[in-house]
Amino acid sequence: MDRAIYTREEIDSRVKVPAIVESELRHLIEDRLQRCGLYYRLFSRIKTADSLASKYQLKEYNEEKKIQDLIGLRIDLYFEDDLKICQTMMEELFPLVEWSKTEQSEDEFKPTKINGVFRLPAYLKNQITAETWDMCIDDTLEIQFKTVFFEGWHEIEHDMKYKGGELWDGRKGFARYFNSILATLELCDKSLVSLFENLGHDLYKEKNWPGMMKAHFRLKIEDRPMYPELEEILNNDTSEQNIGKQIFKTSRQVLVNELLRTPRRVPINVNTIAALVNKAVIKDQRLTLLFHQKDVFDDGNENIGEEIVYRKMEPLRKNTVFHARVHLSTYRYGMHEGCLEAARLAWQWMVEKYGHLFQGLPKAPESFERNNLGYRLLFEYEPDRDFWRMKAVHVDMEAPGQMWIAEADCWRGEQWQMLEVRNSYAVAEERRNYLNRHFSCPRFYSNIADRIGIFDVRYCSTSRRILKEDKLGKVAALVRDRRRSFPVCLFISRDQGGGWLDEGWLDTFRVYDFTRMSGRYTHIYTCSLEIGRRLLDSLGVFWDGEPGVHIFKARCVDTEGRMNEEKHVVYTRKDVEECQYGRSRVDNEGRRYDLAYGGQAFYYKLLHEMRDEMLTVTDEEITPDRDLHVEVE
Repeated sequence: MDRAIYTREEIDSRVKVPAIVESELRHLIEDRLQRCGLYYRLFSRIKTADSLASKYQLKEYNEEKKIQDLIGLRIDLYFEDDLKICQTMMEELFPLVEWSKTEQSEDEFKPTKINGVFRLPAYLKNQITAETWDMCIDDTLEIQFKTVFFEGWHEIEHDMKYKGGELWDGRKGFARYFNSILATLELCDKSLVSLFENLGHDLYKEKNWPGMMKAHFRLKIEDRPMYPELEEILNNDTSEQNIGKQIFKTSRQVLVNELLRTPRRVPINVNTIAALVNKAVIKDQRLTLLFHQKDVFDDGNENIGEEIVYRKMEPLRKNTVFHARVHLSTYRYGMHEGCLEAARLAWQWMVEKYGHLFQGLPKAPESFERNNLGYRLLFEYEPDRDFWRMKAVHVDMEAPGQMWIAEADCWRGEQWQMLEVRNSYAVAEERRNYLNRHFSCPRFYSNIADRIGIFDVRYCSTSRRILKEDKLGKVAALVRDRRRSFPVCLFISRDQGGGWLDEGWLDTFRVYDFTRMSGRYTHIYTCSLEIGRRLLDSLGVFWDGEPGVHIFKARCVDTEGRMNEEKHVVYTRKDVEECQYGRSRVDNEGRRYDLAYGGQAFYYKLLHEMRDEMLTVTDEEITPDRDLHVEVE
């Protein structure tokens, strides 16, 4: 296989990694390290064009062996046993590709260096130029783990010994002396852990519970006094299980796991440590009741006695994560009745979500405004004019400094009842550049789409639609219509005879689930090879005649009716079967990343692409004065 060689100029023009990628990776890692209180230092870098050019020259890279450390991070840890804890932590955060670790032997000393290669989260990979991946560069990041003792030694060894081999020629005595320093550092790493474990054991025997916890767990622990009630329970426990002994025998890994499982960051002090260990291991009812009464995870957050540092206040900037502008259907309701029903559904959502925070909300839609600390509700209702508007603002309890804004406007256009819905979050400018914009569709929009129905030039449906000959012209017109704001997704399948499509192929990537999930903001059709050929021919699109998926994004044709190749995306059977997708999911234990493969991965990939379209719609593409023409199915 040909070896990849690129000049510095080629690399500089094609490989672009925005600062947001490095910032977000640091944010993800530091958030977990800080939540569990480990002592650490974090470093990061993006390989420069010069560094990449040198790497291409020194080693052979090709399509099978790619550069894996375009983005590199290093975590320096203060205790040797933190290396294993951090490895486990990173495996839960990013999809693992491989580990490499220095092999040790009884005859020589080497610095312990652990390198992990992980798959980049899909949303960060998408921030990097597509040309980057054509340069024999893998969509991975590398994380190095070292102790602080070895980090200092390794830097000297790399520059003064590895790169300066001529200094040591014929000087075995000096080389041996140099390596003996490494042996001393390894002993220091192990001795430091052993020292604190032995100290913790002595403190345990003395019933010095705060000291024992600090020595044994070796985390960044707040200087908070232990609850007298907790100390009394520990001092007087003569049971066979012995609570104090169980706390001492609980591993640091167990405590770290519990700290990371909490839905929000909690203070780390002797009381919260005891509460978390009790929850995970001991399960003593007396402790459970005590910590509940003390509200242990919120106790002391006023930071009494600490110096308060005021930061400069920053304006908040909105980031839209859902935006749809549609017509309301007249299938079930007239224009006036549809407006009233949409208002009722939006009002019902608002009351169900915020009603417990505000007393005396209206029982039916009417104009009102309510404000509470961190919350604001606004509803303007003028049914005689077929008009209503709503706005709901609330602080994000899981992300300090972030607010959510849901907005909707419904008004009568020249021919149709119009509806526009936005969902946004607002953060300070300094955080805006490295926060990912996750798609978030307000529930009331889905309720309106399901109960009333919506149009984007044509009717949108969450039920699967098979394209037949009599609808070819209308779907071709839909694809070409420059007023369309939703993407068109066409699944082409082999014909199994009798008008039946190859359901095995369509089930590969869960076409029914995909339609149900994204049919409120995507036009979705399935068809046979023959119907697909005729449709694509009428659009002037080249096709190889095989089953596949065609996506036509909004404004896919220019003013002269020519197809924009960048807005027509084609996926073949091979693309589906070989697809990999790093998905982010949230469960009771927090955010997790994992990899899906094949059709399952393609389902998530396609769903992400359709949702991404709802994030990238701009006001310039959808002007307030535009009224859409609608054709009835």
